Amino acid sequence: MLAYVVSFSYIGTLWLFHHDFFSTIDWITPELNIINLLVLFSITLINYATSLISAALSAMNLIDLRTAIIIYDGCALFISFTFELMYRYSYRHPELTNRQRSANEGMYFIKSDPIISVVIYLISIVTSFFSVVVGGIFLLAGIIWHAIAYVRLTKK
Repeated sequence: MLAYVVSFSYIGTLWLFHHDFFSTIDWITPELNIINLLVLFSITLINYATSLISAALSAMNLIDLRTAIIIYDGCALFISFTFELMYRYSYRHPELTNRQRSANEGMYFIKSDPIISVVIYLISIVTSFFSVVVGGIFLLAGIIWHAIAYVRLTKK
């Protein structure tokens, strides 16, 4: 149940990012639709990673748990990449929105938030080889970082 709650929180945060992003878009291109499908595909992979973590925790199998954490981290890296791809595409195509971009809004696309999440997930992968507990803590830290980044974004 813990794995489900954590994953639901993560997916919920991703949905909030996605919802807020598309609320700024007035025109959708075929390329943006394809990128959006890639984003949604990447998010659906969390279900598989969650089932692996849940099964490994139920069996108390540390080797399987290590593998599950690394797979979850890989999914999270892929999700981060697809969101970054979507943000970059829209930033390079300002005609998709009628809103004038403020300096702060433009800076969001080049800020370090996506880089920080990637670094956290990479640290989780590396540390998982030495300590499943520490790798799991970094995985949770990456998920929490997304929630913090969302709260920071909504305050701008």
